[in-house]
Amino acid sequence: MRATTTPTMPPIRPLRPRNLAAGAVATALALTLVPGSAAGTAADPVDVRLRVADQPAVATTAAPRTWPTKLLETHGVRVDGNDLVDVVRDGREVSGRRKLLREGDVVRLTAVDKQRKTKHRRVRAGIDEIPTTDLAPGRRKVVREGRPGVREVVAVRTLHNGEPVKYRVVRTTLVREPRPRRVLVGRRPYSVPGADGLDWAALADCESGGNPRAVNPAGYYGLYQFDVSTWRSVGGSGLPTSASAGEQTYRAKLLYQRRGRSPWPTCGRLL
Repeated sequence: MRATTTPTMPPIRPLRPRNLAAGAVATALALTLVPGSAAGTAADPVDVRLRVADQPAVATTAAPRTWPTKLLETHGVRVDGNDLVDVVRDGREVSGRRKLLREGDVVRLTAVDKQRKTKHRRVRAGIDEIPTTDLAPGRRKVVREGRPGVREVVAVRTLHNGEPVKYRVVRTTLVREPRPRRVLVGRRPYSVPGADGLDWAALADCESGGNPRAVNPAGYYGLYQFDVSTWRSVGGSGLPTSASAGEQTYRAKLLYQRRGRSPWPTCGRLL
């Protein structure tokens, strides 16, 4: 009787060990326990090719209708729940129960590594520009410095056989709110038709000595000696002395547009 020999395959270098969750290992091993995965030993073995990660493909044999993970396990190749085990048949990948091995199949294992990273990124502070008549038109003044914010970014990077293939942001959290820089920007007072060409400086000098914070004990305030009710009637808020000189002049022009010189019976002649 002629002696028979059992086909042998070159040794396969095992994948680098990784920390695996118990559930992932159980999932991978469960694939090998499907009824019928180990076909009867009486059946002739099928020739397949096995490619592990970036190693060259090698020829081997397997019992027909064996799950590919069982073949990998037999050769000491460790597979976790992230790794991809594909079966290529006639140039096409197959899925489901069609993965049970047949003659000529190629079993391909892609080592998948998922790396979770947390980074902190700077959030631009920005600038708040506030128009004001307290400054000359176009002049700028910083009244509060800004401060950048901080955003925490959690991302997962996926590698196939050590090569990055995907980067996915899974969560972003604003850790610190940005505080914008506050800048006053000088502008011209708003125009009021019929009142812009008058001598408001002369009126202010007569009424208050040109002092925007002047207060008369009788209840009159600011450059043009508004009382509170008159000030509010032209859109002012708070006290006139709390407003800028430019706003006081603007409100005085609105009052003139409505009532002429009458609110200033003594000094109104200077307009």
